[in-house]
Amino acid sequence: MTGSPYLRFGGADAAEGLQPAETLTFLREKGFADGYLSRARHAVATHARRRFSFEPMNAGYCDFCFMKLMGGEYDRLKDGRERCMRCSRTVVRTGEDFRELYESTKRTMEIAFGVSIKTALRVRMVNAREIARKTGERFEPTPGVDARVLGFAEKARDGYSLYIENGTPKLAAIATIAHELTHIWQYLNWDVKEIEDRYGAHHRLAVYEGMATWAQIQYLLFLREYEDAERHEAYALQRRDEYGVGFRVFVDRYPLARDGDLDADSPFAHRYPL
Repeated sequence: MTGSPYLRFGGADAAEGLQPAETLTFLREKGFADGYLSRARHAVATHARRRFSFEPMNAGYCDFCFMKLMGGEYDRLKDGRERCMRCSRTVVRTGEDFRELYESTKRTMEIAFGVSIKTALRVRMVNAREIARKTGERFEPTPGVDARVLGFAEKARDGYSLYIENGTPKLAAIATIAHELTHIWQYLNWDVKEIEDRYGAHHRLAVYEGMATWAQIQYLLFLREYEDAERHEAYALQRRDEYGVGFRVFVDRYPLARDGDLDADSPFAHRYPL
């Protein structure tokens, strides 16, 4: 390594003072090892193409990332949801952190799917009560996976809004933002009456939510978050509501690019996605 032309800056004498091995040891000791990009590269190199499935009985799962809970190392929230320690460590706590996460997710999502989401958009963190009021969701905890709605997109006379629950773990927030930004794209590019005329008014929600669920899972794959994507996919496949029904239709029409490398064909590329 000490003989590397790069480290010697083309033979400059100043490079003789570099100590790469010692510098690497120092950085690792200071906690800079196993960062986000390192984990992503490791996932690409080692990911086994297995399909995740939930155990049918006697297993607890994180209600945010769907990872299996081991022992007693998890947090139980006031509403009964269970959150693994990884999710607890990555909670998005401030409005500034959320705005930065939103902006980076939006930019990367536009690159991933070749789209442009150009509109004024109010982005807010709100409490769980506000999410429930806006979505009409009634949450009851159960022994299995209890994924509750973490955000929603809204189209109103005065513009578009995206809301997300405060205290959401980072990766769950990214998946939620991708899902809701898909709805914003739909609001900007689809005519509701055309969608209802083509697919039937009773299928409208399945079309909207099916595509948004597909996009959120494909986006996680694009980020090389393979294991999280697999768990989200397994959860979507077992759902019997419009989210699950719609997702199964979309994934049949647009098979997931499991290596994360997207081609040009996606629901975003068609006026009518199905």
